[in-house]
Amino acid sequence: MDSDCRGNPPWLPFCAGFASKNVMSIHGVIVGATGQSPLHSTMSAAISLMLFLLVGVALPADAQQTKPLERVRLTVPAKSLTFIPYYFGKAHSLFAREGIDLEIVVMRPPLGVTALAAGELDYSAAGGLSLRAAMKGMPLRTVAFIQTRLSFSLVGQPGMVPARIKNVSVSGIGSLAHYAALTVMKRLGNEKVAYGSTNTTANSYSALLAKATDAVILSPPYTSMATLAGFPDLGNTYDVRDLQGGLVARVNHIKERHEQVRAMIRATLRSMDALVRNEAEVVAYLQKDFALEPRIAADTYRILRQIVNADGDIEEPVLKNIVDKVRQESGYSAEIPLDRLVDLTLLREVKAEFRKK
Repeated sequence: MDSDCRGNPPWLPFCAGFASKNVMSIHGVIVGATGQSPLHSTMSAAISLMLFLLVGVALPADAQQTKPLERVRLTVPAKSLTFIPYYFGKAHSLFAREGIDLEIVVMRPPLGVTALAAGELDYSAAGGLSLRAAMKGMPLRTVAFIQTRLSFSLVGQPGMVPARIKNVSVSGIGSLAHYAALTVMKRLGNEKVAYGSTNTTANSYSALLAKATDAVILSPPYTSMATLAGFPDLGNTYDVRDLQGGLVARVNHIKERHEQVRAMIRATLRSMDALVRNEAEVVAYLQKDFALEPRIAADTYRILRQIVNADGDIEEPVLKNIVDKVRQESGYSAEIPLDRLVDLTLLREVKAEFRKK
């Protein structure tokens, strides 16, 4: 049968007539051989026609499913739970359903942002560093935010109270973890502490176990690993608004490949929505893909649900406050227009599409 008859609605009357004549002639032979009644033959013809049309409608959908996926490269600073929307969405084919074969490339943030600006990668998930790069003039824009609340907790040695803390280990001086430590210690009324860098959150966790520090700043899953082992959680920053992960692209890429950008945004939003709605599925995924024990996976999910930014958006006053803080830390005196740093146009178009469905 001609492909136009299968998939193009304007041709359906012609195709139906073609099918009916052929089906009737076939059944006419059957009637002559078997002695079935004309009524039975007509009913059989009608059923055959319906099956024919159903198969004809199904074929284009099958053909569409076999269409090759487009390879898209996204860089992340590390395989961490901050970027779980990408890992979870890839594992559950949410990006594939948008026609994207997502390749997640782990790369140190400065190298990742440089490679993105050079066109060697398509997207970056390093929201904070990308924002700073855009401030310096790199043609980068954040098109969605996957986390706008800091996921850090201050965890101390057993029996430790805030007033007794003299030193705190963080993953890096000047990092978001350091900023989180300063914030929590200020809330606890003890700002006379020394901060030491361990380079990674895993190393901070090891320092806590080795009793080499009074307290450390941890993020999931290390927070759950420590607290379930008996180390006290002295305070967290889940209510502190800042940028800890996003979707960043080059300005030209947004203009020239806007449909691909929309597809990335759709898949990311669907992944975040699934993360906050499907506890059992996510906990099972954490056990399998991040090798977490059941209790730790369940407690980690409790934290993730509080900090995943399922909306993908951010309020303008909150964004301005964050930008002003980063600007001051970086030594920029002049105001920086937000549209030099972010472009949420496509995000809001996709959200509008979702609301119509």
